[in-house]
Amino acid sequence: GEKISNPRHERRDRARLAKAQRRLARKAKGDGANRAKARLKVARVCARIADRRRDHLHKLTTRLVRE
Repeated sequence: GEKISNPRHERRDRARLAKAQRRLARKAKGDGANRAKARLKVARVCARIADRRRDHLHKLTTRLVRE
């Protein structure tokens, strides 16, 4: 069967998310603007991960439908 995800991408995504969350934890002690920017970064990383997974699943299902 087809692999649903790429382990290399998953490792990179987990590392990016962990880094963004650490940044958020550091900036949570600061002022509101820094906190908001850090939250936005975490949200962007999460969205990027979701987009990549959706695109991968779309490619996979499109390939299976054609066969």
